[in-house]
Amino acid sequence: MTHHDLLPTDERFDQIKHRVLEAIAVDDRRRTRKHRLVALGIAGSLALGTTAGAVAIAQAPQGQINYVADCYASADLNSRHATSAYLPGNQNAKTPTPLQERISLAEDMCEATWRIGTFSPGGSTANREFAVPNLQTCQLPDGRLGVFPSDLAANELCSKLGLTSPHA
Repeated sequence: MTHHDLLPTDERFDQIKHRVLEAIAVDDRRRTRKHRLVALGIAGSLALGTTAGAVAIAQAPQGQINYVADCYASADLNSRHATSAYLPGNQNAKTPTPLQERISLAEDMCEATWRIGTFSPGGSTANREFAVPNLQTCQLPDGRLGVFPSDLAANELCSKLGLTSPHA
């Protein structure tokens, strides 16, 4: 056996990379949620929580707003979803990425997520490509984008979900 036989194929490496990035994103969301809860508790106990203050606390960092999107399995905020990060997006960015670029990146990332079978009953596989449904993008309350499968127009879907449409 040679050393190159021990290395994963490019496809397997991409799967491993995707799973690692997904695990990192899950840990990031947990940490972010914990920090938000602590921040909200402090703000509430100090009676400084105004509507504008609460929105600012709940706002995702600009780097995440620019380069992170949630891809949903159905047109429901409670449905299974995966967080995708555009690489090599700068997670420490302070300057907003133009909206159309953010939408395009989010939809491209979520199309790839669907294409590898993330939301298929059997899970992802390197052996086949899965169909991608019509995808619509809405703005999540923290400022990031959420991409949902739907035949509805984005503004109609976003309104139905209680979200704003980034197309507006």
